[in-house]
Amino acid sequence: MKKTVLRLTAGIAVALAVIFLYALAHEGGHALMVLLLGGQVTNFQVNFLRHPPQISYTGVSDPLHRALVSLAGPVLPLLLIPPATLVLRRTGSVPVKGALLLLLLALLSTTLTSAAVSLGCGLGGSQPSEDLAKFLRYSGANPFAVAAGFCVLFALSFLLAWKVGRVPAAAASVAAALRGSPQEGRQPLAARTAAAAVLLAVFAAAFSQVIGWPGSSQREPPHHTKLEIDLAELGPGEAFYTFHVQEPTSYDFVYRVAARSEVKLRLVNLQGEPFAHSGQSSLILFQGTRSPSLSYFMGFTLLEGEYALEISPDSRGSLQVYIDSRPADPVALGYLELIQAVSAGTFTAESYQEEGYELVFQGQLPEGENQLLIEVPGGSGLKISAFAVGEGEVELYYSAGGSADTILQGSKATIGRWLEAHGGRGELRASVRGAPVTLFIYLSRN
Repeated sequence: MKKTVLRLTAGIAVALAVIFLYALAHEGGHALMVLLLGGQVTNFQVNFLRHPPQISYTGVSDPLHRALVSLAGPVLPLLLIPPATLVLRRTGSVPVKGALLLLLLALLSTTLTSAAVSLGCGLGGSQPSEDLAKFLRYSGANPFAVAAGFCVLFALSFLLAWKVGRVPAAAASVAAALRGSPQEGRQPLAARTAAAAVLLAVFAAAFSQVIGWPGSSQREPPHHTKLEIDLAELGPGEAFYTFHVQEPTSYDFVYRVAARSEVKLRLVNLQGEPFAHSGQSSLILFQGTRSPSLSYFMGFTLLEGEYALEISPDSRGSLQVYIDSRPADPVALGYLELIQAVSAGTFTAESYQEEGYELVFQGQLPEGENQLLIEVPGGSGLKISAFAVGEGEVELYYSAGGSADTILQGSKATIGRWLEAHGGRGELRASVRGAPVTLFIYLSRN
């Protein structure tokens, strides 16, 4: 029995070491790509026993570059498969064989997980915080093609490990060592079965914490500030976060809301200066009772000034906010000029010349609710930019598959907004109040 306990302890130690190696390779892949693209890693966390592994970074704003950072995490660890296979073939050490088998199991399972996440994105069901979901959102790649690519990669890696690494023989030798000598084999079967079950349970639980399988903690988005707010502790109209902007800066606000009453999350200019997007000194980021997983408000450029995040009074529940920022690049400043043209009423159909976008709707809308504008074929990789010129208030939303996605509400422009993948056809509809507006809508499909 003593030897069984020792083997169990050694097995748990080896399993935790393998998972730590995978976490280091995964997060190291993200970090290496950030550094190669000229960014800066601000937080690097691989201690999966305390928190889900994660990194935070700044200085990477181009969507394609962000896509590469997201892809590097699940892909770069796969480079460990060939050397692990060769060492497995040649080593005679049973502990080394056991560790390498666990490592190959981890790497192959994450390849299938990546394929499943990509497929889920294509079907509209994956979490937006997953690495592959981020890659697809930033790159516009076809999720079904990406899923097929990971399936092919799994098949090739599996054949390499099975044939070259001689996995069956290695697994047999490890199993024989775990069984022990014939004298040890007389130990109760229940004791040995329980020991093996404990080892597998530890490995599965720890590994699910690392890769973020369903039911485990989600990977946090890149951020330099994380806020966790108990809404009941805030006073009426109280700002729960204030910050100063010294130069034009692009901000990403990612949030999760779980409230027992309707809440309104606002970004406020404390000096009363109106946002170019809306012509008002405050902007609604979220309104409702619960956000689906994480909600994203990305690439919002703020000029010099004092700002705050506020929540509506008498709210009850919890709020989690991740904030990331970077100096506004020329593209972001160009977008700001477009929005200022919208506010000034000088915007025309030729003002927006983003490559890959096509003008699909232009026209003046009278006051009215739920006006059908155009129908849009379904699929994935669909992005929309929309601009509303005029004094009226407009709500623009995209309905498909039984759900509606708000495109414009409380603002006059949105640029490069991703639409959820879906089958069938979708509809763009608008409600106009107060006065007519002229609406320009551009679509891009990658």
